[in-house]
Amino acid sequence: MPSDNPQTALVSLHCQPTRDGDALVFPYQISNGSRVDIYVMDAVPEWDADAGKAHIDANGVTIAMAADGFAHILKGIAPLPPGRSVAVRIIPLAAKVPPGGTLERRLVVGLPLHETGPYHPDLPIRQYRQREIAGIVLTVQFLPSSAEGFGAAPADIAPGLFRVMAQNTVGSVVSVSCRFPSRGLTILQRSDDFPRPD
Repeated sequence: MPSDNPQTALVSLHCQPTRDGDALVFPYQISNGSRVDIYVMDAVPEWDADAGKAHIDANGVTIAMAADGFAHILKGIAPLPPGRSVAVRIIPLAAKVPPGGTLERRLVVGLPLHETGPYHPDLPIRQYRQREIAGIVLTVQFLPSSAEGFGAAPADIAPGLFRVMAQNTVGSVVSVSCRFPSRGLTILQRSDDFPRPD
């Protein structure tokens, strides 16, 4: 599904998910048909306390059940927890895709599917409720280089990826999505203040 932003309307996401044992696999492509560089949210930086150094999680996503009955998998900037503040907003590192370019990635999501995000550690199993879902929506976000106040700096922990920013980074990201109706899938829904798409 292409973006509805006129500046980046020619950016598209294509995906054909499969199941591999106890995981859902999403091989996907983002094609940049626009006239500007785009920076696709690609990996979440994390701190490994045991090793005393940072690393990246290429499969870091936010998963939430939305009001439409679909499980939404977001590879992008996770929504903040309602009613509480966080010290640092987590912005994924991004991969640069020039005009006419294509980015190919493979996202692996373990089963059972459960609501999760960078600000919400997994709960004990008794604090989830199993819900049927109508399918899955995969959303990938990117920041166009045309965003006001845009900047990109190479990430020292991940060659080829960039730390990106704009005057209003969160408000400037663009989302592209693929929707996959399905039967027989369920999600474990959290019982805390986890934010969900409308």
